[in-house]
This record gives sequence, structure tokens and C-alpha cells, in this order.
Amino acid sequence: MHLREDIPLAPLTTFRLGPSARYLIDIRTKEELPEAFAFIREKRLPFFVLGGGSNIIFTDLHHFEGIVLRVEIPGFEVSGTTVRVGAGEDWDSVVEQCVSQGLSGIEAMSAIPGSAGATPIQNVGAYGREIADVLESVEVHDYLDNLLKTLSPEECRFTYRDSIFRHEKRYVITAITLKLSEEKSSVPDYPGVKAFFGARGITDPSLADIRSAIIEIRKTKLPDPKDVPSVGSFFKNPFVSEEVVLRLQEKYDAPIVFEQNDGKYKVGAGWLIDTLGLKGKSFGTISTYPQNALVLTNTGGATYAELAEVMTSIQKQVHERFGIDLEPEPTFI
Repeated sequence: MHLREDIPLAPLTTFRLGPSARYLIDIRTKEELPEAFAFIREKRLPFFVLGGGSNIIFTDLHHFEGIVLRVEIPGFEVSGTTVRVGAGEDWDSVVEQCVSQGLSGIEAMSAIPGSAGATPIQNVGAYGREIADVLESVEVHDYLDNLLKTLSPEECRFTYRDSIFRHEKRYVITAITLKLSEEKSSVPDYPGVKAFFGARGITDPSLADIRSAIIEIRKTKLPDPKDVPSVGSFFKNPFVSEEVVLRLQEKYDAPIVFEQNDGKYKVGAGWLIDTLGLKGKSFGTISTYPQNALVLTNTGGATYAELAEVMTSIQKQVHERFGIDLEPEPTFI
């Protein structure tokens, strides 16, 4: 294992907000984890696991007197339609490789920043698809049992943007196994995607076409975290009853609503915030992105207190106007 001391964490996150850590251990093989945990037990310090840092918000910016495990385990193996991916692989590179090999199932999740190992943690998804749809298993190191285990999708307890990994901190994800398909994938049933192909006269898009469309659409809605610090979508899309949807439709023109299979409706959180007139609004060091009200950006020197104030203000305004509660999407540490 590779051990470093007194490492700033802000540059390792896409929101560019974080303390320095007493120790940082880079994990490049799963065999290094027992040694890392022996070090953690010897030092008797708290620890947490960091992947690509694309969905992390630190609530305390003072020096972290603890240990950070940064998982960088590589690996990409294809056997038929089964793909085993090391937790440290860049997720979008994984999507690109699968699409290039004619494997469908994750192309709608193109251009999502972060590592492959982070995708099960919040059940990453986009355009009606999520990682739980294609996940065959998750390989983990169980800190409490000090054993390598394989968890099934059922054991991961996936729900919308949630999983066991957000609640039980005993697991370090080392690899994921995906079950993809060689069959042609359907085009995501979203107006923006259909409009993209319609404008270009593409009636029978390939996997590569779908991936290209998703990338181009995301570029117009989401900033590149390398240039504009953010965690992407900051709030989850809320699920509401038909009664709430009817109330929205009576009062507003064309609310962004998607009917679900269970009788519930998913409302676009970005539409709610935009309707409040908050898109592109500056709150000092925090702003909503001009092209997408769902994205909060760090315009420079932000503190967690400032971010929390903006987050709470938006939640309060949405609740007061629409009677809908917004939940943040990132993991708070």
C-alpha cells in the first residue's frame, strides 16, 4: 500500500471543498486492504473511503485526524456479455469500452464523472437507467469480518439513488460485475434525447449514436467539474402522488413529470428550482448553474456553512411553493 501524510482532500473532490487528512492510503490492489486495515486498527483512528470524489461533500473543513482510503484498483475483463471492472476505473471510460465492443445497457450513463466502484453506492443512474439494472454482483472487502465477499444485487438493497453502502460503512468496494447485452438498446424515452436525433434525422441510432447524444446533451446541462467545481445534480428528483401532479398541472404550464410503474410520479427537481427563478443565481461563493438549476457550483472559496445555507434555502422555498421536499444527492462526510 502507498501511505502519505497530511494530504489536502479538496483537490481530490469535484466540488473542491475539503480538509487535509492525517493519512491517505492509495489502494491499488485488493490484497493491500488487510494491511491497510491493520494500520487503521493500530492507529485507532477513524477512516473513510474515497473514490473519484465526484459525489462527496465534507461538512468539516478542519484537519481530519484520521485515515482516508483512496481506492484505485484497476481492471477491465470481458467474458461474453459479462464485464468485470476494477473499482478504480474511470466510469465513463468503462462505458466507452463497453459501447465500442457492442455491449449495451450502460450507454445512457455516459459522461457521469467518478470511479466505477462508486456507481453502486448511490445506485448511479441517468435517463431512466441505473446501475442496479445491469449489476450482477459487487465484490467488497468487509472491514468488520476482514474478508473479501461478493454481494448480490438483492444484498445491495438498491433503491432510487441509494444502497446498503450509504448506510453500512463496513464495505470497501473492490470490483463490480455487469451483465450487459449484445441486443440493440432502445433510445431513452426522454424529450431531449428524441429531439437530438430528430434534429439530425437519425431514425435508427446505434449504441455509439446514443452515447454521443447523451454526452452532447450533458455538456449543455452539466459543467465539466475540471473547469467548474460541482457534484453534478445536487438534489434528487422527488417522487410524488398523482394528486400532487394534478395540482402542479393546474397551476403551471408543462411541469417536468415522469410517471413510474408503481403509480408514483417523478418530478424534475431542476424544474422546481428553475420555476422559483433560481437558475443562474449567485449566492456569493455558491451559485446555481446558468444552464441547470439542479447544479450548485463552488465559485471559489466556498465553505460548508455557506453551501448548507444555500441548500437549506432552496429546500425551504421549494417546500413553501410546491409542498414538495427535496433531498440532497451527494454523500456528506
